[in-house]
Amino acid sequence: MKHVVEEFHRLGLKPRPGQVEAAQILATSMLEAATRERAVFIAPPGFGKTPTVLVALRVSRTLPATWRVRSYMLAHHISEQCAMCELRPEILLGREKVCPLYQRYKHDIHEWCRAARHRCSLFRARTCPYFFFNVEADVFIAHYNRAQLLPTPVTIWDEAHNLLAAREYCLSMEDVTNALAEMEDPALRETLDESFFRTSSTTIEIGADLKEWLYREYLRVLLSRDKPTVLGKLYRLVKHDFIYFEEGRFCGACISLPRRGLLVSATLPMAHQIAAAVLEIPWQRKLRAFIASHLTTRFDEFDDKMAERAKAFLLKLHKKYERILVFATQRVAKRVASIATLYEPESVPADWRGVLLLHTRGRFGEGVDIRADVVVVLGAPYLPPGPNEKLNRAMEQIGIRNASEITMLNTTLQCVGRATRTPKDDPLIILADYRFKRYEGELSKYFEFTEGPEL
Repeated sequence: MKHVVEEFHRLGLKPRPGQVEAAQILATSMLEAATRERAVFIAPPGFGKTPTVLVALRVSRTLPATWRVRSYMLAHHISEQCAMCELRPEILLGREKVCPLYQRYKHDIHEWCRAARHRCSLFRARTCPYFFFNVEADVFIAHYNRAQLLPTPVTIWDEAHNLLAAREYCLSMEDVTNALAEMEDPALRETLDESFFRTSSTTIEIGADLKEWLYREYLRVLLSRDKPTVLGKLYRLVKHDFIYFEEGRFCGACISLPRRGLLVSATLPMAHQIAAAVLEIPWQRKLRAFIASHLTTRFDEFDDKMAERAKAFLLKLHKKYERILVFATQRVAKRVASIATLYEPESVPADWRGVLLLHTRGRFGEGVDIRADVVVVLGAPYLPPGPNEKLNRAMEQIGIRNASEITMLNTTLQCVGRATRTPKDDPLIILADYRFKRYEGELSKYFEFTEGPEL
């Protein structure tokens, strides 16, 4: 403990309550565990998780380290924190940021680079900023998806709740049709047309051999045309663990959970299902919440009558509160959209009033701040039944049970987090589905459950 205290003081940092103890545990056991397997560090907003981990890295001498982030905006914040802790940071940007060929190939640049970088003059001259960078750093900061080009003893996964969110990538029926039209192999076109358009199942089955066949065709088209393709979008769709059809779109979903590293977050539900080594700092300030158990969006129960009941509930809230922020899956949102003041707008006005309806797992589900008086999570945001079952089976193979429940709770907490970013934010949280009752114990780490308002 003495070394940790001395390190904080030497760096000119005044430790907040709990930081010294947390840094000591991280330095003496957690970081070592994270070099071999997943370890988890959970602490509430405002605790100072980043300097705590950086001090632990210094004290334990677990350097250099890789620090994974979801966005490059966060990367610059981590870089500043490293400098405060007298550590040399290096931000490793993705191809979209540094490759001069990105404007030509757009998102196809990744596969073009893997297959044809020998054609690139920058790569041949060893001046490509993606592959050749300053290796004399203490902390390499990179996006989750960037290739690991320089192995380090430990990897920190910041905002790790994002790793538990089912990443979705969706294409319209028109996009899939256009991608098939780009193919030069008629047999492959016929096979995929049957898989996507001539099936009664909402779950699309694409086997490993068919994925490989599609990849070879995609590369042939990309390298021969030397410009962006629609076929690349289809390949990125089928790369996902499972594909399903819902509301006129084909969606792929997957969860990419690292096998080792320190996962850092303010909220990580059922953490002991994810890792054996868990350091969790309790939340001192909890949000007021209640469960509206007269509602549900369960697939076999969300009929017209239940949709009308949900709309009536939201309208009653609207009479009592100025700003009601509602999150729902696209399937549910379309059934209640008629009462929304704003539904999935291009941007959210700072002075908005009324009922703001947004999609869970949508573009507003993470990384934005929205002031609200009430946050309603309308329905437990599970994936559809077919993908849900596949998700559970896939995650069981890496030793994680109840994956669909973990991702549902994680999505719920991230939706609530859009309106609770600062200590001053104190909206009422309404979990509008009786299924949330099953998880009241887990959710009570973050919420103080109360009686609902009189409407």
